[in-house]
Amino acid sequence: MRREQIENIYKMNGLTDYKLKNTEDLLKCHGIDYEKVEGYKQLDDLNKKIYKKFIINFFNGLGLESRADLVPKGIYFVEDIQYLAKEKPEVEYFVVIGGTIMAFNRNGRKSLLYKWEDENYKHLEAKEEEVTTYLRFEYEHKSKKEWVHVIDGGKSWY
Repeated sequence: MRREQIENIYKMNGLTDYKLKNTEDLLKCHGIDYEKVEGYKQLDDLNKKIYKKFIINFFNGLGLESRADLVPKGIYFVEDIQYLAKEKPEVEYFVVIGGTIMAFNRNGRKSLLYKWEDENYKHLEAKEEEVTTYLRFEYEHKSKKEWVHVIDGGKSWY
């Protein structure tokens, strides 16, 4: 879609500053129902509110053409476990040799979302684990699969 066409869609919906105001604007301008994104129904109420705020901020942080090319694929509250090992016993630092990402449902039950291992380090034995939890937004942009950590109550991401 050309930029002019996207601008016209925004103008037709009263968004002359090209900024989405709410999730209804997201649906009208991009045809995205944020509640239909995979994983949404499994979020607890707090993470649903954070996601609702985030999705608008995220889209507004992109140019119009990028917004048109972005397809949300998943929103999950996850536990990210990284497995750590030392290449040599005498060194003080660890390397990440693999990981597991578990998605929580609204009742606190976990299910496997992803599991991976680094081919360069798979011969090493994990000595420690580093565990973090975060809201994970997955999307496709220009046919490339990407994801971000959602932080600050949906105001920021990386």
